[in-house]
Amino acid sequence: MTPELVAWLRCAEAQAHLATIDPNQHLLSMSLLRRQFTNAQAAALFELAFVRQLATRKFPDGAQLWFTREALEQASHSRVALHRAAQFAGRYHIADLCCGCGSDLLALATQVACIAVDSDPTRLAMAQANIAQRGLSDRVSWIEADVTTYTLPDSVDAVFFDPGRRSGGRRMFHHSDYQPPLTIATHWRRTGRIIAIKCAPGLDYFDLPLAPPFAIECVSFAGELRETVVWLDVPWSWQRRASVLSATTTHQIDDTAPADAVTCCAPQAFFYEPDVAVIRAGLVQQLAQHIGAQMIDRQIAYLTSADYHATPFARCWQVIETLPFNERILKHTLRRLNAGVITVKKRGSPVDTDALTKRLSQPNGEPLVVVLTQVADHHTAIICRGPYHPPQESMP
Repeated sequence: MTPELVAWLRCAEAQAHLATIDPNQHLLSMSLLRRQFTNAQAAALFELAFVRQLATRKFPDGAQLWFTREALEQASHSRVALHRAAQFAGRYHIADLCCGCGSDLLALATQVACIAVDSDPTRLAMAQANIAQRGLSDRVSWIEADVTTYTLPDSVDAVFFDPGRRSGGRRMFHHSDYQPPLTIATHWRRTGRIIAIKCAPGLDYFDLPLAPPFAIECVSFAGELRETVVWLDVPWSWQRRASVLSATTTHQIDDTAPADAVTCCAPQAFFYEPDVAVIRAGLVQQLAQHIGAQMIDRQIAYLTSADYHATPFARCWQVIETLPFNERILKHTLRRLNAGVITVKKRGSPVDTDALTKRLSQPNGEPLVVVLTQVADHHTAIICRGPYHPPQESMP
């Protein structure tokens, strides 16, 4: 793909043909396209049609947006991007460095005037097309430059930096492999300017090559950890935060108030699995204190309580029985409980959950959950019902 091809794809003729392409029929589609267009044009048309089909999973208007396949893979879900962009409200001028095809820029430009910087002219051309599609062209200025040598204007009081985390179609998990490296952000720091660095969900934030102050935000959406954001020089009281997003809600828990030591006990009537963002942010003890729960083991991120406590930060199951893990005894107990399909969850257990699920499940009976974990250093099976939702009170 080239900037010239992107410009051609935006013309009326190309747009009309895009609507006729079946992304699931590569050979047939390419054969038909080559009858009317050059090989390069035909390939660009099919690639864009294919990528747009995938883009609808992340963007409500994905069928009208512009991405390369690799750029889309790294792009934030629109819900996550909007959440992050809202935290720049009140800033005057933001620089989106390594803006790529503009997936995050689409959200940032709704908040504040932006400078979009990238060294790839094709991705810049796609970003311009995306911004135009959303009617935000007057909010963005464009710079084709290497961010490692680009000098930020003094007017910029916020930076969003999304370094490359993929190479040759493969993900790079350690920050030392990012391109450009995270250390480049050191050159952008100055009084009054905040910097947000989008990182892979599994970032080891105890090994960052950055001087404090910085804050770590772990973001989940629909139960899946989507990203870790390193916020530099922000005027916030917290250092670690978990943001749990649904399509319409945002819930946050942080370390502003230090958690008291949480006691451990055997599983009680209710069992909680904290959201993955809470776990990754290291806030399990804060959550336990928040809902009045205890840990079942000091090294395991599971909680328990005698009474049910509703929380957006964890899923809850009702405990039926707890027993030392022994597959024969577990099977016998499940038969006694008239269990049907079994879901096996584990943390701190070496058992192959898929194989065990097949051996434990029966075609008829009540679906139950078996949690394999450590309780006071003992391999334990917790049989649960749920996820639990309290009974609705009857209307008068």
